[in-house]
Amino acid sequence: MILSRYLNREVFTSTLAILGVLFAIFLSQRIVKYLAQAASGDISGTMVWQMVLLYSPVLLGFLLPLAFFLGCLLAFSRLYVDSEMAVLRSVGVSEQKLISLLIPIAVVVALIGGAVALWLAPVANETTYQIRDEHASKLELSMLEPGRFQVFQEGEGVVYADSSDNPSHLGNFFLAELPTDNNPYTRIISAKSAERYYDEELDKNYLQLNDGLVYELDADKNVRKITEFEHYYARLEAERSIVSRRKISATPTMELLQAGDGDSWAELHWRLAVPLSVPFLLFLAIPLSRVRPREGKFAKMLPALMVYIGYIVLIVVFRKWVEAEKIPGWLGFIPIYIVMGLLAARLLYAHGRANTKNNGTPSAKGSDS
Repeated sequence: MILSRYLNREVFTSTLAILGVLFAIFLSQRIVKYLAQAASGDISGTMVWQMVLLYSPVLLGFLLPLAFFLGCLLAFSRLYVDSEMAVLRSVGVSEQKLISLLIPIAVVVALIGGAVALWLAPVANETTYQIRDEHASKLELSMLEPGRFQVFQEGEGVVYADSSDNPSHLGNFFLAELPTDNNPYTRIISAKSAERYYDEELDKNYLQLNDGLVYELDADKNVRKITEFEHYYARLEAERSIVSRRKISATPTMELLQAGDGDSWAELHWRLAVPLSVPFLLFLAIPLSRVRPREGKFAKMLPALMVYIGYIVLIVVFRKWVEAEKIPGWLGFIPIYIVMGLLAARLLYAHGRANTKNNGTPSAKGSDS
């Protein structure tokens, strides 16, 4: 029990430290990207931190298996460097025993990774799309700046206002609507003031124009009708609720199961890879972490990272194949798990034989003396 708590604490501490460093690095890059979008006007300032918060669980699910793998490597390498592993073997603690002692933390990491990948990350992605849609549906309306002619309705209209008392009120407003298939006439609207208005119930944007005139021109630009109004509501058609094309990463896991197409199968296996990777990485970490005391605890980090990169490359390749339906959707990443299992078993076997040989040689010499 004491040994189990000690090993789990070592692995947990190393995993948490590595996860914190990786999380800070990747999240800072994403923050820079969002700040650049805010500076260019693509998103608002308040959206930056909302999107950072929503991106955090997505990033956590991506980094958790890698952090656990590196945490195991770092913890076991330190045990080798400090000769603690030699002491453990001398009292009969084998590789299989180490794996059984680390099952608790592996189960915890797999459950957290599974909950994030299968539930929290899709919810966060969907919420991010909803925020972007809401922002997009209000964007042109909120960007009507005084003193500038601005195109709206995808080039079918022009607006201008020469003053603004507050963010929702424009003075001396001008609106020109070009002919369309539904309306062959050009309409020019002049008003003393205009107010920005967004109807949340209808999810539509309007301009309420006050005290003005509507000039309707025919194809020869002759005025055919003049209408005076006290209040006039102009709908910004380009700004009706914009629903972006959702990425499949925002689809709930149960819907992926029901869909059954290549893209859905690929996304489902991609999410399942997060919790399923944990036991394979644990089995690989023990033999890959073996170092000599003089080599240092980081000596085997590069080879281990190469193995992990190869594993990720295989997952990406198989995901493309599943999306293209080159392999059955139900098969998914199962061949990769078989290969990883065989590799882990081979390394553990070779590692165990090497330890047995090394442990047996000194005793033989001692008997000869």
